[in-house]
Amino acid sequence: MDEYNLSETLKASSDATRRSILTTLVQQGPTRVTELAGRYDISLNSVSKHIKVLEAAGLVTRKTLGRVHLIEANLAPLGAVEDWFSNLKSIWALQLEALDDILTKEAHMPELSLNVSRQINAPIEAVFNAWLSPEIMARFMTPGEGITVEDAKADPVEGGVFSLNMIAGENKLPHGGEYKVIKPHSTIVFSWDSPFSVDGTLVTLNFTAQDGGTLVALNHVKFADEKTRDNHKGGWSKVLESLEKAVS
Repeated sequence: MDEYNLSETLKASSDATRRSILTTLVQQGPTRVTELAGRYDISLNSVSKHIKVLEAAGLVTRKTLGRVHLIEANLAPLGAVEDWFSNLKSIWALQLEALDDILTKEAHMPELSLNVSRQINAPIEAVFNAWLSPEIMARFMTPGEGITVEDAKADPVEGGVFSLNMIAGENKLPHGGEYKVIKPHSTIVFSWDSPFSVDGTLVTLNFTAQDGGTLVALNHVKFADEKTRDNHKGGWSKVLESLEKAVS
C-alpha cells in the first residue's frame, strides 16, 4: 500500500461514526444502508457520506441487488496500517535498546579523575588560606601562559560560593563553585563550574605540613572525556606552580 492509500485508510478510520459503522459490519456481515442509518441519530444522507468515505479507502464494498444496497466490511487495508505501526514499534524498540546500551555503559564507566601535587615552600596556614582569599586567588588561578584573572570573589564558608573570570586574549571564561568542605588547615572541597566542566565535578585539596613547607595534593573528579581531563591536569599543575609564587 502506497502512502496515499495508507493516509486515506487512517483518515477514514479517524471518525467515531465511521469506526462504529465498520464495527457493525464486521459483527453482522453485509447490511443494508437503510438499516445502518437506523442505528444512528443522523440522516440517511449523512450515513451515506460516511459509507462513501469508507468505500474510497477500500474499507467497505457495496453490492447492489436490484434496489437493495448491501455494505460489507473489507479489512484488508488495515493490514498495511498494522504493518506501519509494527515498523514504528520496531524502530522505537531499537531506539530504547540503544539508549539502554548507552546508559548501561555510562553506569559502568569509571569516572575520570586526575591527581596533581606540589610541595610549596610556605607555612600550611598561608597555603590553605590562599584558596579562600579572592585577592590571592586572582594571582594564582592562572592555568596557562597569558591568562589573567579579574573579578575574583569568595565567601569562604561551607556552602559559600566563589567566582572569578579568567581572561585569555579576548575571551572571558567564567569559573566558580561552591565550598563543600572547609576543614582548617587540612582539607578544602569545592564544586567546579566552568565552560568545560560537567555536572557533579568536585575538586578536593589536601594540605600536609612537610619538610618546613606544605604538600598540596589536588584531586579533580568527573570530566566529559579524557582530553578534557588531560587539559585540566596541565592547568592545575600550572595553578599550583603559580600558587607557590603567590605565597612564598
